[in-house]
Amino acid sequence: MHKSVHRAVVYPLKRSVRLRPGKTLPVKPSPAPIHSTETYDFPPEQSYFFDTNIWLYIYGPIGWPDQRSAIYSRTLREIRNSNGTIYINCMIISEFINAFSRIEFKQQTDYSRFKDFRNSLGFRPVAADITSNVKKILRNTLACDPNLNVIDLPEIMSFFEQGKYDFNDLLFAEICRAKGLIFVTHDKDFSDMGVEILTANEKLLHR
Repeated sequence: MHKSVHRAVVYPLKRSVRLRPGKTLPVKPSPAPIHSTETYDFPPEQSYFFDTNIWLYIYGPIGWPDQRSAIYSRTLREIRNSNGTIYINCMIISEFINAFSRIEFKQQTDYSRFKDFRNSLGFRPVAADITSNVKKILRNTLACDPNLNVIDLPEIMSFFEQGKYDFNDLLFAEICRAKGLIFVTHDKDFSDMGVEILTANEKLLHR
């Protein structure tokens, strides 16, 4: 009996189409307020969205000390004391896990490749620490994964096409604008994304 042979179906290539024919690249978003963590009054029941770097300052590796850890830990406490709400999504969690893992990898001396470290027995306690800290983050947050039906992906890709922005950053800014969230970040790249910001970064505050 002859063995049956699977034959792949080859579909003709289609030319890529422009996301919005005839539309020029979007203009720069309107400036939005940027607040200092030092002087911000934390109004009751305000909603926020924490950038990955903020969670790393608060719950990152112990061997990664930084004076900003105390600043943003206090910010978290103030928000909780004011009955504020902090939102998070899967991309933030993914970025946190990957960054935490690579910080630990850089502090190791036994491995030259990240994948070797991740597959080793030595990574297991790191994975346990990450899991513990992610659970702490989840206890302080509400899920806010983007609904692709309401996110303007063509508009986001138009900004991305300019080569100035990170895709995830654009999506985080879009979520904040759509839901009226204050974005807590230490990343100066958000200064021109038209989203309200709370930060301790002097470069953002004196843009």
